[in-house]
Parts: sequence; C-alpha cells; structure tokens
Amino acid sequence: MSSVSSVLSSLKKEMDKKEKKMILSFENFLEAARNEPQRVLRNIFQLFHDMVKNYVGKGKDEYPEDPESIGFIQYDCSKLLVEGADNPFFADRLFANRFIRQVENLKQSSQQNQIYIFEGPHGCGKSTFLNNLLKKFEEYSDTNKGQSFEIFWVIDENLFPNKNNEARINQHFQKVEVPCPSHDHPILLIPKNYRVKFLDQLLGQEMSEIKHKIFNEKEYEWLFRDEVCTICKSLFWALFDKLGSLEEVLKMVKVRSYKFDRRLGEGISIFNPGDKPMKEICLTDQQIQRKMDKIFGANLVKYVFSKHANTNNGVYVLMDIKSNNKERLLELHNVISEGVHKVNGIVEEQINSLFLALMNPEDKENIKEEKAESFQERIQYSKIPYVMEVPTEVKIYRNIFGERINSSFLPRVLENFARVIISSRMNTDCKPLKEWIKDFEKYKKYCDENGLLLRMEIYSGIIPSWLSEEDKKKFTAQIRRKLIAEAENEGEKGFSGRESIKLFGDFFSRYGLKPNLINMANIVDFFKHKISRDSRNENIPKNFINSLSAWYDYAVLSEVKEALYFYNKEKISEDILNFLCAVNHDLGDKVKCKFTGKDLEVTVEFLKLVGSYMAGDQMDDKKALIYAQEIQQRYVMVMAQEMQGPGGKLITETELYLELFNSYVGNLKEKTLQPFLKNESFRDAVRSFKTAEFNTFETRTKEYVDYMICNLRDKFGYTEQGAKEIFLHVVDNKLAEKFS
Repeated sequence: MSSVSSVLSSLKKEMDKKEKKMILSFENFLEAARNEPQRVLRNIFQLFHDMVKNYVGKGKDEYPEDPESIGFIQYDCSKLLVEGADNPFFADRLFANRFIRQVENLKQSSQQNQIYIFEGPHGCGKSTFLNNLLKKFEEYSDTNKGQSFEIFWVIDENLFPNKNNEARINQHFQKVEVPCPSHDHPILLIPKNYRVKFLDQLLGQEMSEIKHKIFNEKEYEWLFRDEVCTICKSLFWALFDKLGSLEEVLKMVKVRSYKFDRRLGEGISIFNPGDKPMKEICLTDQQIQRKMDKIFGANLVKYVFSKHANTNNGVYVLMDIKSNNKERLLELHNVISEGVHKVNGIVEEQINSLFLALMNPEDKENIKEEKAESFQERIQYSKIPYVMEVPTEVKIYRNIFGERINSSFLPRVLENFARVIISSRMNTDCKPLKEWIKDFEKYKKYCDENGLLLRMEIYSGIIPSWLSEEDKKKFTAQIRRKLIAEAENEGEKGFSGRESIKLFGDFFSRYGLKPNLINMANIVDFFKHKISRDSRNENIPKNFINSLSAWYDYAVLSEVKEALYFYNKEKISEDILNFLCAVNHDLGDKVKCKFTGKDLEVTVEFLKLVGSYMAGDQMDDKKALIYAQEIQQRYVMVMAQEMQGPGGKLITETELYLELFNSYVGNLKEKTLQPFLKNESFRDAVRSFKTAEFNTFETRTKEYVDYMICNLRDKFGYTEQGAKEIFLHVVDNKLAEKFS
C-alpha cells in the first residue's frame, strides 16, 4: 500500500501539471501567436464558435448531389450536449440547424453587441441545453485547443532605473502582481495606432493566407478596433513614462491562460430570476491600489472596475427573463448597445461579452415596454421548441428508461409512439405542403390526410421513396425552405417533454411486461382508451392514429412480402421441374425428380404452394388438385409433341416450361403472400418455428418459413419472436386484402 506522502506527492504532480496557470512572457506569447494565429488570436465569439464546431463537426448531407439542397444538415450534437452530462439534451435536426447557423452568424457579427435569447415553452429543456452548453465551454477552454489568454502584470520596481539611469538591482522595492480584471486579450496592449503594422510584421509573408483573412474578414475586426481596459492602459503608459522603452514595459507583462469558472463567476456569470440585484458598486483591491500609489503616485493608476469586468471576453447569462432578471436585462441596454459601461459614472469600461438568456414565450411582453423598444434590434431570438423529430424523441425515451426498451417492441412501434406525441406539437394546416402537393389522396396508403407523417420525415432530413417522381421534382429548394420555415411555428403546443416522458412511462408499464412484444394495437389502445378523452381530443389530430395504424400496416405488409420474395432463377426452375414431376404421381408418393435429382413427397401442400405462384391465384385443396391435373395433361402433350425424337427439346426449352417460368416470376413479388394467406399449415409452421413440432412439417414449407424469418431478421431488424408475430399480424388482419 502506498504511503500517505506518496499519494499526496502523486496528487501534487497531477494538479501541478493540469491546474497551474501557464505563465508566458509577452515575447513567448507573440511566438505562439505567430505560429498559431487562429488559435491564439481569438475573442470570446470566435472561441465559442470554435468550441461548438469542435464538438459538433461538419455534419452530414444525405443528398450531396441534390441540386435543390438547402443545406439542411444532420448535425451530431451528442458530444456537445449529451456526453458527460448529468441530464442530456437531445437536439433534433431542426434545432441543431438553427443553432449552428446562429453560431456561424455569432462569429461573423461579433462586432455588433447583441443578446442571444433562447425562447421555448415550459418543459422543452431550455435550462438543460444551456447548462450543458456552458459545461462543455468550460471543459473546452481548459484544453490546449480551447485555450485563450489574458494580461497579467508583474511590476518589479527593482528594475526601474535610478537617477543615473541604472537598474536598481537587489534593493528593497515594491513588486506587485496586477491581474487584469477585464481579462483583456494581450494583443490589445499594442497601441491601436501601431497594431496594423505590428501584426503585418509579426505574421510575415509565410502566413499570407491567414494574414489576408485577419486583415479582411469581419470576425477579426476587434483586433484593430478594441482597446485594453483603463487599468491596463494607465499602467502601460505610466510604465512607459518611467522606463522610456516599450521593450522594458513589455518585460513586466505576463500572459496566462484565461480560466473560465462558472461557480466563481470568472468568465461565466449566471443570474437566476430569484437572485437579488446588487447595487452598482465600484470594485477594487485596496492592497494592489496602495502598492501602485506608492510606485506611481496617488490615483495615477486607478485599480477600479465593475462587476461586468468578470465576464468581459466571457459569457453573461440570464436564466429566464422574469422577476429580477427583467431588470438586469433592461440595465444591460447601454452595455449591449454601446459596448461600454461607466464605473462610478466616470471611468469608461469596455465590455465585449457573449450575452445569453432563456425565456418562456409569455415573458416576451416583459421586454416590449416603451423604454425597451430601442433595445429590440439588439436581440436575436432562437427557438427551442418541443422535439419535432422522431429519432430524437426516441433517444429521450431510451435515455430515461434504458436501452432495454428496444427489445420489448416490434420494429417501428416505438417510433410510432413518438409519432403520436410529435403530431400533437404540429399544425394540421400547412400552406407550403398544399402548395407542393395538390392531391394528397393518392398517398393515403403512406400518409395521413394532413401530411404530418410526411413532414416528420422531412424534418428528419428524409425524402420518402414513396413520393411520385413528379412530386420529387416539385420538391424544390423554395418549397423546402418554406416547409422548414413553417416548422418555426410548431413545437410550442401539444404534449411537453415532461408529459411525453410521463405518458411513455405509463404506456410501458401497461404493455411492456406482457409475453408478446409491444405492437401497434397497444399504441392504438393506449391513446384511444387509456388517456383522458379531453387530453386526446385536445392534443392528437383527428384521425391521425387511424392513419398511423394504416400506414404501419402497409409498411409491415411490404416488409413481409419482401421477406418472402426472392428471385432465384435456379430455385424457381427447380420448383417448376419438381412440380412437373409431382403431377405425374399420386398423393403420398415419395419420388426422385428426374429433372433435378431431388427427393420429394407429393402432397397437397406442395401442389398448393408452387401452383399458387404459377397460377397467380390463391388455391384451396380442390383447386390445387384440379390445376395439377391440368398441368399433367399439358405435360403429356408436351412430351409427345416437343420432347420425342432426335430433334426433341429439353424440358426447360418447352413452351409449357417457359410459360410457367414467366408466370411464376411475374406473380412472385406482387402476390408473394397469396399462397400463405389461407394456408393453415404454413401458419402453424410459423407458430412452431424453432420447436420440435416444426420438424413435422413438409420440407418446402419449412424452407419458406425459415427464409422469411431470416429475411425479417436480417433486413428489417426483427427478432425471431417479432418475425413470427408480424407475419401473424399480417395474415390475421388480412392486410393483403385490405391493400389489394
């Protein structure tokens, strides 16, 4: 076991390595700026932008070759808002695109002081979003990639020249450490009039590309416009007067990393509505002030600043614009509009902070008073509505109730619960949709009458394959922009995030412990009979559940058809040749097919199964035997007319075989279910799959059952139990007839 001293020593090494602020000389700082200008020369707006892009990345466009693309990108915000969070925030595609656009604009328009207000209804996760965002900002700023810098003075009077212009070494004079309370960027110490030429020479010709960007792009205007705080400015010129040399002044300038700490209010200040406002006070450090007065003379350098200095080049946050925060917002008017703040009504303090706020829609009236009208142009709103994307809503359920819920549902059903919830948040009337698709009746198999299901797909970045080619062509960039813009008016009503979680918990407790997997009938039952009529009628659009159920039925019917369909020329040929052999024997005979060499038993089930494909019609026992007899009679004629003699054809070259083959292929997919719909033996075989009883069924039946279940599992994500249940759902509810 390690000794206490060794444990402490290990802790000391770790903390010294990570927690100590790195102190650079001004010259070393400039070397870093020359080598990595984009990382070192950043203000709060650029730093915040880089933080978001670092965690989110570029995003993905599923249709990169689409000429009508509007850049509606799939951004993965999980690293930014989910990973490592006590309470994750799941951003849907609509919000993620709005947020990233705002971050891009934030970087470009950083010169114009604004406040960014995130507006959304109760239960949408505003506070969670902002708390997680700020936590990631703190984490990022503590890394080398997210490092930013601030001025830190070390004034050593020993280095001041005496009357004979010699340094006074080893004499007992003041040495004062003076942090910049405004966390100013060190490059701003270079006097404004000299800064253009200085940066031009610092970056040199080898950095021509980034230099062109710095000198021409709006995001870097602050480098040439801003000045240091009055404290640093006074210190700089007081020292310059005493030392007479810029080089000697800069020797007393140190540069350290800017530590953002929400709890201490350093770089991040957060105010809740209940936090009582402090009277405007002038902050100082009396010990530092006395030392500087002794060096420079009384009041030549005034070490005074306001509470806003703590978040200069940092983040200032109001959590909900109500109560005391309403007053704080209005007090920020001059700071945000002019970028300055008067300290004690005399000293002018420059403020360049990122101002963020949260607001409920009903609180918007709080800032529409007469005295705040001129403030409106300084406010940028961004909506945080309830989730409007199905995959994101499902992620919330999985996060709350665990990944285990996946195994309790048939495929699509969990997503359909989310679709019901999201439908409550949407507007049933959508003008851009009506402008795009005039006749929605043609899509009744795939969609509800109001097109909510279609819009949910589009909000997820999906262009459904079931749209006609004509409507796909009409889905222009203009229509897309209008549809996405329409979403801005949605997500403020219906089931809130909290209500959705409560409803899902109730739903899962009712149906999740039953032996069968949760199915669509359970969803219909829950929303039609297990919630109050008022809640259902007020929130869920009329007929939506019926349309969703029909859409689901059509989808699973297609899946089962696809699972049973296979175009395998050799297999089809084998089926036909075995059938032609079987029709020449009696029921119950076990024979070897002379064409394929396969052993087979002549049964009614076999004749029904293959005969239905060739005839393109469902068959009962009687029809199957009649059809087999007809084929047998034609086979005898073929044998006599086409296969006898020296020029005789092979069976696969005969007119009968080719006719049966073409008929089989033509009917295969469209009518792939028909042989099984009234086939009780096949149905029983599905029920008994993977049991001892399954082995008692005819070989051909077993092959089809196994093929179908494997396809449902591999292509559509069903478990074996789910595959059995969905086939029985399709057959028992006569879905093939319903959608014939």
